Amino acid sequence: MVKEVIELFIVAILTIFVVLIIIIDQVKEKNKSRLENQSIIYDEQNINRFRRIRFPFIMCIITFILGCLLAYTSIGMPFGKDFFIVLLASYIPFIVFLILTLLCYYLGKKKQIRFICKAITGILVLLLFYYYIGVIFIIGFLEAENPVTDLKYYKHQIHGTELTKVFPKKIPENVENIKFYYAPGILQAGTNYMLYYVDRNMTMEKFDKKYKSKAIWIGHKKEYKEKEGLLVGAFSLTPANYKNEDDFIIYLVDGKCDDSGYCNHGKFLLSAYNEQTNEVIFRAEYW
Repeated sequence: MVKEVIELFIVAILTIFVVLIIIIDQVKEKNKSRLENQSIIYDEQNINRFRRIRFPFIMCIITFILGCLLAYTSIGMPFGKDFFIVLLASYIPFIVFLILTLLCYYLGKKKQIRFICKAITGILVLLLFYYYIGVIFIIGFLEAENPVTDLKYYKHQIHGTELTKVFPKKIPENVENIKFYYAPGILQAGTNYMLYYVDRNMTMEKFDKKYKSKAIWIGHKKEYKEKEGLLVGAFSLTPANYKNEDDFIIYLVDGKCDDSGYCNHGKFLLSAYNEQTNEVIFRAEYW
């Protein structure tokens, strides 16, 4: 919650700053325009001022929207240095174009200055494509290195018809030892979703009734022979990993592999239940 407040505060301050400058300038212009003999001149000045800032001002709007979209992906990241790097990287183009817009607005009376403003804006626009490619990669890497584990972001990350075939739309009440994990994929690393908890009210009969009709395969991990390598990471990121995996009954809802022979690329979506310990696991991975 603190991160969202800071992010919104920064965006609000920047927006208010721009609006105040424009309002103050307009008030000055209105006061001057009260002089009848000067009104036409001031109107022409306003038109000319807008003309000389319209290109960088339009880019301000575009980069602000793109910055919001990039910053949105950081929701749920642990609060720290990497979060601020993502936030800063998202809004650097907006800040640059904002400064350029203000400089052109106040210093662009001379023709040479206006030409320089247009030239700088044009060069920056050409560089934006390469900048955003690099930023998307950096943000993806930082988000992969800083997985979302805070339960309050569960609903933000678990959505859509595919994931909710298995994952609950909200974490049930009266469950214990809840653990949640989400990390986006980058390069060879896959996108991972995991929810784990202990439900004392769950029974094998209830679990089977809920997931049997959705499953394409049901059984223990060691019994799965259809697609070699598909379920290798079925219990990774969970407390059951390499411990009591064989005690869980897996309900595989979706599973696909490439033609490499060992699932170098693929995906799975599953739920699993341990009747002895009442442990419940939901897992999805795309790689």
